[in-house]
Amino acid sequence: MDLSSFITSLATSFIIFMVLLILFAWLSTKPGNTVIYYQNRILKGMDPWEGSRSKTRNPFAWISEAFSSSEQDVIAMSSVDYVVYFVFLGTGSSYLYIFLILNLS
Repeated sequence: MDLSSFITSLATSFIIFMVLLILFAWLSTKPGNTVIYYQNRILKGMDPWEGSRSKTRNPFAWISEAFSSSEQDVIAMSSVDYVVYFVFLGTGSSYLYIFLILNLS
């Protein structure tokens, strides 16, 4: 694969990502779509924009929430299934890093 093909593929993927990100940000601000985008918060009896300074949610807000949430927060917000999934994901990524390091040496 030559460099120009790689750059073209990377640029195409980035453009598609940006279009989908803008579409998500625009659709999540519509009042009729709160049931779709914030259903878990609504089912828990919370305001969809609780803890937010504006009436929209940042598309990247989940990153800070993921790193700052404890296991008990995840259980309270979702269920034990998600916690098991996160433990599995963390363990799998640990093994992946170990195999990557062993393979590189």
